[in-house]
Amino acid sequence: MKLYLLRHGEPLPESKDPERSLTSRGELDIAIIGRFLEQNELFVPEIWHSEKRRVRQTAEIIGQATGCVSLLERPGLAPLDPVGPVRAEILGREEDLMLVGHLPFLPRLAEQLLGCPRENSIFRFETGEIVCLERNGEGTWQLLFVVCPRLLE
Repeated sequence: MKLYLLRHGEPLPESKDPERSLTSRGELDIAIIGRFLEQNELFVPEIWHSEKRRVRQTAEIIGQATGCVSLLERPGLAPLDPVGPVRAEILGREEDLMLVGHLPFLPRLAEQLLGCPRENSIFRFETGEIVCLERNGEGTWQLLFVVCPRLLE
């Protein structure tokens, strides 16, 4: 199973847009990641996202680029939500999955799956950055790649 973790694109400041929609740069960055996934034939059958507008917009752009038709708004993906419930649900899955979300949730989930100590954060998760983890036959996770939009421009 592959697990794709994608941080939302760059949002507008709350002072300009209380819902913090994506900026044009944020939309472009996510489109770049979408093209990368499409060009590498990385299809994800299901995308889970939080209820935040910027995250939903990010999931929609990625879904359109990859042909994913199952975009699901899920509780438990907010920035400060505990990762345990989502982690448990992921461990019970066989199909590839993408989570579109926020800091600090995404790095905490990735680090727990990889067995990293809590005090050593290894992921930055810039806006628009995607991390791909893969679970092997023994049930342990490996890092496959980390890509941020500026590397693909």
